[in-house]
Amino acid sequence: MKFQRLIFFTVFIALSLSQQIFAQTGNVKDTTGLATYTIKDLLEQVQRNHPLIQAANLQTDFGDANKLKAKGSLDPYLSFDSRQKTFDGKNYYSQQFFELDLFSASPLSANIGIENTSGIYNNNESSTPVGGLGYIGLQLPLLKNLITDQRRTQLKQAAVIQDQSVIQKRKIIQEIHSDIWNSYIQWYVFHEQTKSLKLALDLSNERQFAQRKLYFSGGCSGFDTLEIAVQRQLFEAKYNENEILTLKTKIMLNAHLWSNVGNKQYDLSFKPISFKWNIVPTNQFFSELEGLLPAIDSLNANQPDLELYAKKIDLLKLDLKLKQNYVLPKLDLKYQYLNTAFNEFNGINENQRFGVSFATPIYFRSSRAEVKEFKLKLFETQLSLIYKKRELELKSSALFNQIIYYRNIYNMLNQVENGYFQLYQMEIQKFNNGDGTIFILNSRETRYLESKIKTLEQYGKLMTSIVEFLTVNGRIDSFVTSR
Repeated sequence: MKFQRLIFFTVFIALSLSQQIFAQTGNVKDTTGLATYTIKDLLEQVQRNHPLIQAANLQTDFGDANKLKAKGSLDPYLSFDSRQKTFDGKNYYSQQFFELDLFSASPLSANIGIENTSGIYNNNESSTPVGGLGYIGLQLPLLKNLITDQRRTQLKQAAVIQDQSVIQKRKIIQEIHSDIWNSYIQWYVFHEQTKSLKLALDLSNERQFAQRKLYFSGGCSGFDTLEIAVQRQLFEAKYNENEILTLKTKIMLNAHLWSNVGNKQYDLSFKPISFKWNIVPTNQFFSELEGLLPAIDSLNANQPDLELYAKKIDLLKLDLKLKQNYVLPKLDLKYQYLNTAFNEFNGINENQRFGVSFATPIYFRSSRAEVKEFKLKLFETQLSLIYKKRELELKSSALFNQIIYYRNIYNMLNQVENGYFQLYQMEIQKFNNGDGTIFILNSRETRYLESKIKTLEQYGKLMTSIVEFLTVNGRIDSFVTSR
């Protein structure tokens, strides 16, 4: 029995020393060549080189391109038209028209032009003095297109779409960050569980080796030897299962590891990279993620989904205003000052052209139907926004309360784990004093290991709930952007 007690006393010392590693969940300096890779390292790598992050950045480029396209409707428009006819040596007519149309972000538009016509059969109405006729004209709508028109509506919508693209970019980035956080947390939990199981397996192997030596020397029965062997096999099975899960989550995280060897805009020089064999996770920055939680539950006003709904409503309001403008008759005024020389201006005189144009449908049924259609679309979107906001508020509140309960459960499981560890230590002492049995000792060890695994599992649930809460509130990217 002295030899047996000596063996288990040695195992007890090894277990006590290893408890510091067994219980730690932080950044551990490993002497076996393992290197920790923090969530901060991963997210910073993703921000620099992830193809989907680069794709998200393109959203703002789309918005800029759309705004430039809308501004193109204000570009001056230059036109030139030349016609002539000669027959039997006679100049029937010769006509040249040059015009520059100028637009503004107002209902007023202008044009500048030169007309030059000649010929024996030229229409008298279009005849011009020798050297041509120049004009400067203005056009102003008085009813339809006075308040707004297609050109001005597109300019305002382009500004909204540009804001929308920035929000969409944030939304995509947050989805990527959320996915990475969840995968990393899962990797960390499996890794820590595997590490605990590996320690238990190593101790069980040492105990089995000692027990066999004791059995062959006649110091114990075969029941105790079999009991330890069964325990060791159970630990080995659980260890192998968790090791596979750890490796799987680590491999899946490789989907977010890229290097960009190019340095040009719109460069496709992305190459996938993988974690090295000795890279392990750590919860070094997990507490900082918890620091992003608000003191009380409150839905973030800048939540991307709600902001996108608001921008969609702004676009529909602009469309509705344009459609309402179409339920008006067309009444335009046109004025042109005529002069034979542009370097002289003698004030407004009888040399002018003036016109009024009027046109209207009789019933406006098509325009009124479009107005009604956009009113319904606007109302439908506003109702969706009300529902979406309430849905997110409830989800945010539920997750906030879930975090509180999960934290309490985690703290309780931590206490349970410490309690089982103390019982395990006491059982080893009891066994070394000759009062315990292998069966009870194995049972204590199994209970302690199960509580350790359960505590780590609950820790993963807690951190995942925090990630989900911050994602719902549109704050998950703050971990990187606020650093």
